[in-house]
Amino acid sequence: MNATIKERKFSLRSEYDITSPTAVYFAQKAILSLLASLEIRTQNDRVVATIHGNFSISHASYDFALADGRNFHYQCEKVWKGVYSCQGPSGNYHLFQHKGVRYSIFKDDTQIAAITRNKLVLGTGHEYDIQMNADADLIILSCMILALNTESSSDDGQNSVTYEFGNIGPEDRKFDESWQPT
Repeated sequence: MNATIKERKFSLRSEYDITSPTAVYFAQKAILSLLASLEIRTQNDRVVATIHGNFSISHASYDFALADGRNFHYQCEKVWKGVYSCQGPSGNYHLFQHKGVRYSIFKDDTQIAAITRNKLVLGTGHEYDIQMNADADLIILSCMILALNTESSSDDGQNSVTYEFGNIGPEDRKFDESWQPT
């Protein structure tokens, strides 16, 4: 299954459109929030997940509260290599940053998604193309990607056009070119 997360290019606060063949969601960052706080909503304005940033001096840390009662903790494990973990009742997830603008997400030890981010960014318009297994949880993956984007971008809206090279540092795990969603 393919999905996309598109940050709106010119908005006063971070706003995102999340689309897949089976669902459409909208995410928005709270205005004047000291720590990152986002909500993911359905088209009829029902909250399906809330992302709360936690204060941490050394690494990114977030809590995800899903409307179905599940809670997850997401944090950076290896800053230099771009490894993030997300633990919750339905499994342990890891997001790996690869060379350039590519990422992969694993649930336990099995890859469930491959993500590519756009290199040419207009305004604050980051875009994430997601290839994922049909049984992967889009809400959890979206929370992880939104937390990653919140950590790595600024809300100043002053960028007109930027070209991003992505990761040029070391990788914890190589990108699997042969991986295909199931």
